[in-house]
Amino acid sequence: MPRDYIRVKDGYRLIMDLFSPYRRRIYAYNESIKEFGYYLKPIHIVVKKATNLKYIYFGRYWYRLVKMDDGRVKWIYIGREKPDPHLPDPPLNPFEGLRIMVVDDDVIVDEYVYRILNTFPKNR
Repeated sequence: MPRDYIRVKDGYRLIMDLFSPYRRRIYAYNESIKEFGYYLKPIHIVVKKATNLKYIYFGRYWYRLVKMDDGRVKWIYIGREKPDPHLPDPPLNPFEGLRIMVVDDDVIVDEYVYRILNTFPKNR
């Protein structure tokens, strides 16, 4: 069954504003697990320069941070599941599993994502 897509004019800033409190909680969580050498990335962004499209995937992307001899930090992707059961559980992220397309400042989402975004409170 084909999905219908909806273009939300200037929706990128709105979505990122809605996501902001959850992003702050995830960054605080990362600060608390830093000593274990892990990092939880809440967003994965893919940019297609030829078409001026940006794909944003909300989820849990776990990385191990390894300090190199020259002082740089190497990010090693290790998956979408919590890598160590001794780590505290990350904060809830209601955006997890959503994906959006961004064209300039507009957002293109399928009807399902549009309905989910409409459930967020308007007065944060």
